[in-house]
Amino acid sequence: MTDQTSVPRATTDALDLVHDQWSRLRPDLDVSPVLVVGRITRLARIIQRRSDDLLGDHGIGRTDFDLLAALVRTDVPTSPGRLAEQTLLSPPAVTKRLRGLTAAGLVERSENRADARGYFVSPTARGRELLHGVLDAQLDLEGAMTASLDPAAVAAVTAGLRSMLLDLED
Repeated sequence: MTDQTSVPRATTDALDLVHDQWSRLRPDLDVSPVLVVGRITRLARIIQRRSDDLLGDHGIGRTDFDLLAALVRTDVPTSPGRLAEQTLLSPPAVTKRLRGLTAAGLVERSENRADARGYFVSPTARGRELLHGVLDAQLDLEGAMTASLDPAAVAAVTAGLRSMLLDLED
């Protein structure tokens, strides 16, 4: 049974307010990019927070999940530098996270014979098990966060973000 007295959905968000404030303060500027970039940034923070809440019950955060997922997907020992490139984290951030994942028994180090100062990392069996154990829940969470979009909106958002990402990564 559906609730016929549901509250109407808001038609403006925090970025509409930010845009309007900047438009009034600086009418000489085109502040319309705030509507896209600001929303992407705000969504990223919301997604990060909700993922951290979900994954925290399993002893990891979203960044740990992303690193572990990258290692499981590639399925070969990977250098920290390569992980930094894949995840867009800074090399020191990757090193710090890998230390924690190694201490938790989720990642293991191996030597890099081509570079005596370097090393490779790969997921342990426990790390793989943890990732596969939380992957369904994480995907369910992401599905719930996009559930309000109809298939045409999903296609449009996907295409627009892909285009933007390709331009910016070029």
